Amino acid sequence: MPRSGTTLTEQIISNHSEVYGADELNNIPNLAKPVDKIVNCTKENLKMLGEKYINDVKKISNNSKFITDKLPINFMWIGFIKLILPNSKIIHCMRDSRDNCFSIFKNFFPSTNLNFAYDLNEIVEYYNLYLEMMKHWRTVLPGFINDINYEKIVQSPENEIRSLIKKSDLNWEDNCLEFYKSKRIIKTASDIQVRKKLYNTSINFWKNYENDLGSFFKVLPN
Repeated sequence: MPRSGTTLTEQIISNHSEVYGADELNNIPNLAKPVDKIVNCTKENLKMLGEKYINDVKKISNNSKFITDKLPINFMWIGFIKLILPNSKIIHCMRDSRDNCFSIFKNFFPSTNLNFAYDLNEIVEYYNLYLEMMKHWRTVLPGFINDINYEKIVQSPENEIRSLIKKSDLNWEDNCLEFYKSKRIIKTASDIQVRKKLYNTSINFWKNYENDLGSFFKVLPN
C-alpha cells in the first residue's frame, strides 16, 4: 500500500552498492494491462515481456546489477511478475492498518491511480481488498513474497535491515544502516522522512484522532 514504508525500504536497499533505486515505475502495469493477451501468452511471449522490462530498466539504472521498483500497485500483478521475471524478489511492506489508512487520507497524491485516497470508507474498502489479494498470492506462490514490517524496522533497525538485505540475496554492507545519508532523488511524499534517522512518532499516530476515526476503522485488522 502507499504510505506503508515503501520509500524507506527502497532507500535502505538502494544504499547498497549493487542496487539502483528506480522509484515508482509504470512498466509492470503497462505490460500487464492487455489482460486478454496475457491469458493466452506462451512461455516465449512471457520471456519476451520480461526481457522488455529488463531492457527498459537498464536505460535508467546506471548499469547497476539490481534495481528496485517500488510502485505500490504492483501488488496486483505479483503473479504476472513471477511469470515474466521468475528470479525477482517481492518485498511486501506492511504497517499497522490504521496508521496506514490514516496516512493515506492525510496526504495528497498526484497519481490518478489513487483516487480512493480521499474518502475514508473507500480507503478502508480498498485496504481490505488488498489484503485479500495478498492472501491469494501467498496461497498460489508460497515462499515468493518476503514481508517486512515498518514497526519492526523502527524498533529493531539493525536486525530488520540485516534480514531485509539477506532476503534480497545481497551481501551485507554497512551503508544500508545509513540510508538517511543517501543523496538520491525521491519523488514520493516520504522524501523528508527518509532523510532522517528512524523515529517512532508515526507509530500509533492514528490514536491521536481515535474518537473520529474509530468508526471508520472498525472493519480493519489490528
